[in-house]
Amino acid sequence: MIKDEKEVFKTRLFTVKRVVLSMPDGKSRNYDLVDIQNAVTILPIDEDGRVYFVKQFRIGSRSELLELPAGKIELDEDPQITAERELREETGMAAKSMVHLGNFYMSPGYATEYMYSFLARGLYHSPLAPDLDEFLNIVKIPLPEVRRMVGEQIIEDSKTLAVLALAEKYLR
Repeated sequence: MIKDEKEVFKTRLFTVKRVVLSMPDGKSRNYDLVDIQNAVTILPIDEDGRVYFVKQFRIGSRSELLELPAGKIELDEDPQITAERELREETGMAAKSMVHLGNFYMSPGYATEYMYSFLARGLYHSPLAPDLDEFLNIVKIPLPEVRRMVGEQIIEDSKTLAVLALAEKYLR
């Protein structure tokens, strides 16, 4: 199906490739593909049933978004190790239990990013220094309130919505 692929632009975070696909009708079509690292998203819930979110400005939405902690997987790193590190960097908490919830593509129509998701329980204080370009505010919200916010479309981050859906069977 892929006839040709070449790099056309490279940044610190991603590469844009021009991909030529052979279509079912025999014709070819050009696509732009964002080749980006895979990532993790973590759903941390404390012993009081509060979900830990991070609130930060996102250039794509041009606004602050309420999101679950997340981060990019380093080269050849196990996704659970990434999740453990990102949880500590972004919330200052570590987890006694990390349950793999499932995986999904973020935007497969134009990007390669594959997301691994985890439920973190048994939280305890264990901070790591955050990345230098991260300015995060931690927000703890009781799970019933999170469900209300999802229903009222207050939470708009796609990875957060997907991970909350994947975790529902563990949260009943």
